[in-house]
Amino acid sequence: MSAVTGPAENPGAHPVEEGIARLWADALGRQPPSFDADFFDVGGTSLALVRFLGGVQDTYGVELPMDQLFTGGFSVSYAAAAVEELLLAGVDPNELDTLVAELDSLSDDEIRVLLAEES
Repeated sequence: MSAVTGPAENPGAHPVEEGIARLWADALGRQPPSFDADFFDVGGTSLALVRFLGGVQDTYGVELPMDQLFTGGFSVSYAAAAVEELLLAGVDPNELDTLVAELDSLSDDEIRVLLAEES
């Protein structure tokens, strides 16, 4: 199955939501009609769910519990929140404070250079 480009329009979406929407679309072969649409209500199957979960693990390095997705009204928004929660659970608050302080000390030009290097 070829990748589906572009998630549903959601102007307030943040990067994790956008990434989850792309994985959701790749797993189902179509874009989510909205970020709150239920995966199974729009044709999601257990096989598509396994593809989605594999994409989440490859992209974000976290493992979403399958049972959580069956009971939580599985949508892009729900999955993105679950991924963010798992990502933050592994962050040391002291390390985060240090990183924020380092970022605060950078000029706008230095930040642009760092972002360009990441692209």
